[in-house]
Amino acid sequence: RRDIGKYSDLAIEVPEEGDEDDEDEQEEQEVLVDEPPAAARAYLNSSVRRRSNVFMEAVVVEKGWVAPTFPKSPEEMLRLDAYIGLTALLRHLDISLRNTVIQSFEKKYFSLGENLITQGDQGDYYYILDSGTADVFIQKGNDPELKVNHYTAGGAFGELALLHGDTRRATVRATEECMTWALDRDTFRKIMMQSGKSTMSERVTFLNKVSILDELTAFEKFKIAEALEVREAIDGEVIVKEGDSGNNFYIINKGGCNCYKTLPQ
Repeated sequence: RRDIGKYSDLAIEVPEEGDEDDEDEQEEQEVLVDEPPAAARAYLNSSVRRRSNVFMEAVVVEKGWVAPTFPKSPEEMLRLDAYIGLTALLRHLDISLRNTVIQSFEKKYFSLGENLITQGDQGDYYYILDSGTADVFIQKGNDPELKVNHYTAGGAFGELALLHGDTRRATVRATEECMTWALDRDTFRKIMMQSGKSTMSERVTFLNKVSILDELTAFEKFKIAEALEVREAIDGEVIVKEGDSGNNFYIINKGGCNCYKTLPQ
């Protein structure tokens, strides 16, 4: 049997106790401040409130289900891709999944003064503003609405609808004619569920073929599969450079690489 000890330099970082909870809390607060934005927090409460637990129905992906697609021009595809690259929610998707999500965005128009989303309503769509402008308002009790933010092209809002099915925490109102890209909750969750199952299965199968991981248990391989991130490199790009500090462990999934070593004179 192979001595796994000789691979001890391939260390997998394990978060220190408490780090995972702190990360979760940070991520949750980042989600909270996006809708409504940070300027509204003092009005809603003296401190950021932790969201009460929201339980959504389980995602059921019907056999043969295919994500819907809506027609877009090449220019619109490029703009959407650029917008998504700026969003915290979608920018980390791999290229294949990102393209699927982009195809599933539907074009929706709103007139001057029309609400894109209304505070208190059930969330159903995530929006990216493509043209036009919109103001964000919050209302506490019977107090008048308070304007807290303003969106222009590229502004994204409504992600709580996709993540938690939460009610809207702000109103977004068009201040001129607006064209938006809208992604509905059910489609997004089914895409992620379908892709997640397929991706994890592919990754575990792939890791089973990596000889230096033979000594690991199935569970350990699964945890590595969860931690893997996709990185794409173009022809000729340097992935690791001799002499640099080694911070990442790479496994080639597709393609090939040449390895070079500088020999002493």
